[in-house]
Amino acid sequence: MRFLRYLIFAAVFSIAIFSSASAQDVGPQQFSADAAPQYGLTATSAILIEASTGRVIFEKNADAQGYPASMTKMMTAILSIEMSKPNDIVHISDEAADVDGSSLYLEKGDVMRMDELRQGMMLVSGNDAAVAIADAISSTTPAFVALMNKKAQEIGAVNTHFNNPNGLPDPNHYSTARDMAKIAAYAYKNNDFRKIVAAKEKEIHWITPNKKNVFENTNRLLWNYPYANGIKTGYTDDAGGCLAASATYNGVTLIAVVMHTEDGPDRFTEAQELLAYGFKNIQMQPSHKKSDFIQSIHVHGGKIGKINVTPQTDISYPLINGETGSAYSMKINLPRYLEAPVKSGDQVGSIDILYNNQKVGEIPMLADKSSTRGFSLASLCYTVYDGITSLFATV
Repeated sequence: MRFLRYLIFAAVFSIAIFSSASAQDVGPQQFSADAAPQYGLTATSAILIEASTGRVIFEKNADAQGYPASMTKMMTAILSIEMSKPNDIVHISDEAADVDGSSLYLEKGDVMRMDELRQGMMLVSGNDAAVAIADAISSTTPAFVALMNKKAQEIGAVNTHFNNPNGLPDPNHYSTARDMAKIAAYAYKNNDFRKIVAAKEKEIHWITPNKKNVFENTNRLLWNYPYANGIKTGYTDDAGGCLAASATYNGVTLIAVVMHTEDGPDRFTEAQELLAYGFKNIQMQPSHKKSDFIQSIHVHGGKIGKINVTPQTDISYPLINGETGSAYSMKINLPRYLEAPVKSGDQVGSIDILYNNQKVGEIPMLADKSSTRGFSLASLCYTVYDGITSLFATV
């Protein structure tokens, strides 16, 4: 049965390669500034954003809910990066080995490192690998799915609800093009994630049995568009063709998401059209170094009573043709204090990017060091000071 599934997958994959080859000659220079692809898309919903700020360049029904298919695995991948170590050992269960759909062809009793399993999941869209990762991190799939939904809310993907880690159709598993772009942009800021999704092919190793296989990425844009560097395909009969695609050109990184294209290969050509349109119409204007916005903040109940927070990246304004940087401004959003524990790299605030006083993007503000629970004189002094000022504020 598994061999038959492999033959079917190989045949479909070969057709996709052939069908998408005609898109390979489309570059940024071949789209005029006013050639918005709105009416050329078969995708029922789509969006194009600048990756560092989330600035929307183009959208079509971007808030329409639908099945995200295997784009779901972007969330599974980034959670596994954040919540496990590359050399963690994963034992493949019956539940993982028996999952339907696209597969890494795992068998019960197989043993793999987490990083190999994660790379395999993203390359061939292995539904079995996604379940194995979920169970390794949270013991049960439902527990991991709860983490996925929690992270989605934190990212701002408020119209998304996951019900599995792989994207198989489920009435209670849905998202939007806008939310998928937010998840993609969040994950893409992680260096390990970027390396995974940019790989055209990779040799994947098993510990038990002692074997290795070379797998190719299902994202044909990596071959057919010279600026492409990610991210994740998706396809089911219910979801249609889906793709979250990233590309970098002249120092600008864009993310395009298309959902429910008429045919599987259309997702590649339509995402490429969006990316090319974006590169023709946007430029980044450097504004500030991240060191310009270092802020100090107190940590209640922490061994380190005061830490610095800094923007995740230098700040540049995405300018769409005809715009000027003078219309941009920034707003720093930080709490009065943090509660221990705080980990280095935790997002504790943000900088809103405003265009004509309307929010068009956001830069996370990250803690520069950890502060575990415990006593510090600085923390005690600030607690007393905060209590006194709060008391007088109510008088």
